[in-house]
Amino acid sequence: MKPDATVTMRRLRQAADVTVGGVPALDLAVALVLSFYAVALTSGVLHTGHRTGGIGASVAVLAMTLPVAYCRRAPVAAAAALAVGALANGLAYGTMVRCGAALPSVLIVAFFVAGRCDRGRAAVGVALCAVNVVAQAIWDPQLGPQALVVLLPVLGLFVVLGRIVRARTKTVESLRVRTAELRRRREQTARLTVLADRARVTTELDAVLGDRIERIAAIAAAGRTALEADPAEAVRALAAVEHEGREVLRQMREIVGSLDVEVPSEPQPSLAQLPTLLSRTTGADARLNVEGEPRRLPAGIELAGYRIAEHLLAALDDTPGATVDVRVRFADEALELDVSGPPSAEVEFDVVLAAARERAALHDGTVEERSSDGTRRATARLPLVVAHA
Repeated sequence: MKPDATVTMRRLRQAADVTVGGVPALDLAVALVLSFYAVALTSGVLHTGHRTGGIGASVAVLAMTLPVAYCRRAPVAAAAALAVGALANGLAYGTMVRCGAALPSVLIVAFFVAGRCDRGRAAVGVALCAVNVVAQAIWDPQLGPQALVVLLPVLGLFVVLGRIVRARTKTVESLRVRTAELRRRREQTARLTVLADRARVTTELDAVLGDRIERIAAIAAAGRTALEADPAEAVRALAAVEHEGREVLRQMREIVGSLDVEVPSEPQPSLAQLPTLLSRTTGADARLNVEGEPRRLPAGIELAGYRIAEHLLAALDDTPGATVDVRVRFADEALELDVSGPPSAEVEFDVVLAAARERAALHDGTVEERSSDGTRRATARLPLVVAHA
């Protein structure tokens, strides 16, 4: 996906997540538009050529549109409310044009019922939507029972689309979980490899040093004995000690040099690469805000800031709908880095926070953490005076 398309999708998800009184703002807006349209149809503001109702009918028709506001949070309950509203309107006010607003309402709810519910609850919700459609066909003069031949397949199409979206969402979530698991296993394998190398080096060094040091001690003891009786022998003993010492150093270099240490071939990351770091998020909406005048800082501070952000981002949720904010502030006396977002259920935030604090402590910096309403926020401060000194 192109970068601009990715940004657009993230903005759409962000707009859809805005709530008003706990109700998604987008759902509420759709429900209000359909409700105004329904009232205009039943009150006669819009001429349909059929009988219209009074104030009672105009108020009652809201039961066939307003439940759309809860179609995302409680789809089955919204479907039940629409079905009851359609039956009550038909029984109380008889034949009247309502389909212009009521049909889109039930189709939207059917889509979310199929897309957000398991098979059992989805079957109940779809059945309620079908009751709504049948009631509209009976009591709407622009439809009639013969319209069910078209309306029910259309309803089924929206249900199929909802199930497809649900399947895709579950697939994406499964891939995200598998990717996180593979990343954890790769890190664990790397740690085990390092531990194995350390164990091998420890064993080899212990054997080499033990043998060589015993030999050096024996030669030194013989040289001390011969120091007065045979000075030439003492000189030869000291030369042997020097030779053995150099041999120990040579073998130590060979053992340490046998480790597979990967020498970095690229420059160390810096704060200028933070946008690239944030672009690695696969689901969350990651946003970067820079305050102050960006400037080149000491290499150690640049690297520490980048690594701290990398640590903290790894501990935050990367699922669709999550929002992660990163703020970088270039002050005269310090670099401040603020990272906030919902914590990941797969990574221990406190462990990552401890690693970030160790990184900051190398530059006499601090990392403070606080949480509220399901959001973890960590603020790192790296003093620049110490770095320049």
